[in-house]
Amino acid sequence: MCSCNLEMEGNLTKTQFWLLVFCAYACMVGQGFIDNVRSVTYPMMKKDINLSYSQFGSLQSMAQFSYLLWSLAVALSLQKLGFKLVILLAFIISMVGCFLTSTASNFWTLFLYQLLACAGMGGLDDAPHALSSILFTSNTGILMLLLHSCYGLGAIIGPIFAGVVNKWFPQYSFRGITIGMTIPLALLALVVACVPFAIKKPKTEEHEKTHSGHTVGSALMSPMVWFQALILVIMTTGERATSAWGGMYLKDVLHLDPAKEGAWFNSCFYLVFTLARLVGGFLVDAIGAFATEYLVMIGSIVIFTVGLAIGKTGVYVLPFAGAFVAFFWPTFIVTCMRYWKEDAAVPISCILPMQASLGIPIQYVLGVLNDKFGPRVAYSATVPMIVVALILLVIYHMILRKKEAKEKEALLTNAEQPVEVSVNCVVCLQDSFIGDSPSVHS
Repeated sequence: MCSCNLEMEGNLTKTQFWLLVFCAYACMVGQGFIDNVRSVTYPMMKKDINLSYSQFGSLQSMAQFSYLLWSLAVALSLQKLGFKLVILLAFIISMVGCFLTSTASNFWTLFLYQLLACAGMGGLDDAPHALSSILFTSNTGILMLLLHSCYGLGAIIGPIFAGVVNKWFPQYSFRGITIGMTIPLALLALVVACVPFAIKKPKTEEHEKTHSGHTVGSALMSPMVWFQALILVIMTTGERATSAWGGMYLKDVLHLDPAKEGAWFNSCFYLVFTLARLVGGFLVDAIGAFATEYLVMIGSIVIFTVGLAIGKTGVYVLPFAGAFVAFFWPTFIVTCMRYWKEDAAVPISCILPMQASLGIPIQYVLGVLNDKFGPRVAYSATVPMIVVALILLVIYHMILRKKEAKEKEALLTNAEQPVEVSVNCVVCLQDSFIGDSPSVHS
């Protein structure tokens, strides 16, 4: 399917390459699972612990803060601890948090325990993205969309798993579900633990000694990294709206059961979402990342607008938005790889926590708006968010094209210089030879 020539650790064998790809994909399944079980458990938490909409919004912001905290920890520790240990620690911390959540009795204990439980959302996202920026040197669109289809697979399994556990043990509500989550997460961690990592760290010792490429510090200070993070967070606010606010929209606006219709709705959304990512890489490689983003963002605006406008019937329309928002994140990462080229691993590992830091106040504000103007607002905000992201993407595309034009001009200039130097040398030699010739002095 693809060939892989890596200077980071020498050339990988096919077995080594696909084992690493498999581990990256397993991480994304775990992240999708953790992220989207929340669409079932959070409405239950709101009811059982009697949370206000502002507290519910704070819980969503906490998930973003947890993502920020753990993905930043990954960015800072990857070079020291290596890919494998960082991934295993993310699984372990998430399992501990899930177990503790089952004992939560009020908003603050719930907040603290979920901070740990959501560790996998950051650690299991940042590490495989940094690894994929090294691995996916060809067929980038296909491999990146497949990576994110694994998130969708976890997102499908998560709500179904939560619904099944709640059906078997309804008396335990969200507590039974969070304890049950530790079993599939432990199985995924065991798989990763058994795989030898041929690429152990983002940079080799040689790269570290020569200080080539971006450091975490220089990436965090880069205006372009922050701009890319801003675009990504606004995109993903639209992408994640269904898992974050869709359950509450169904419960409080459409008056449907989050454990039944809500779980079905989310699973349908992510089924379409995952299918789009499975086949969408061919589209990205065929027409380009930016053209794909423009196409799917316009399509998602149309689907969300129609689905939100037609009430309960929209339950059968909104899941199809998954086919469009599925492209947002992975395709944007492809544009970042195009911008940063071979130096992409560190900037991308920083973009992810940075976009999470920008997303924290957004979720809180959406919760406050729901409290003030009604439960429809937060989910309906998806449409203007995607519109703003589309405008910023156009600006980013223009900046990138200008950058590439300058780089091309510089390459042409450098290519012409040796020719000019060689011509000048020939002229100088000719002048010197003529000047020293006896016939000239005679």
